[in-house]
Amino acid sequence: MGRVLDAELGGDLEKLIFNCLQGAEEEFDPAFHDGSLVKQDVETIYKAGQGSFGTNESGFFKVLVARPSEHLKTVNLAYAEKYGYTLFKALETEIGGQTGDAALFMLGMKLRPYETIAKLIKKACAGLGTNELLLTCCIVRYQPHLKHVMEAYIELYTQSLQEDIKKELRGDFEKLLLQVCAAAVEN
Repeated sequence: MGRVLDAELGGDLEKLIFNCLQGAEEEFDPAFHDGSLVKQDVETIYKAGQGSFGTNESGFFKVLVARPSEHLKTVNLAYAEKYGYTLFKALETEIGGQTGDAALFMLGMKLRPYETIAKLIKKACAGLGTNELLLTCCIVRYQPHLKHVMEAYIELYTQSLQEDIKKELRGDFEKLLLQVCAAAVEN
């Protein structure tokens, strides 16, 4: 199966998927996820990317996939303080293409989930035509968080998600998605 994935997806994306499937995210434990582990993870990420010739994607992915959000937020701050880059910038610089997009999305979901979902929804509405499948999937999949996503959407784009839905859609489909948004505001 590894060769099939490698041929279809590319080696780097396969590594990310493998790390995601290999194990669950650790449960946050302040006694374990302490300052020394933050320093260790900062160095691991640096040596996997900026601090070496070539990129060790597995080094990035092992830390980013396994560590809980609470810990990664501290790692992100420590990395930026020490090396002048956020983890987002480090990933953008070191990993491109679909693998980079997937890794940035995963990191975004851990560090800034509502903003990340808002950006994905905006992507569905960008350009000519609307990616109705992506828009619908986002609104349905993230419906429990939609109230916070809509707040992040306004902060990012200075207009509401509902305004974009009205611009992009018509008819019963528009009404349905607007009702889902209205229900999220009520909760």
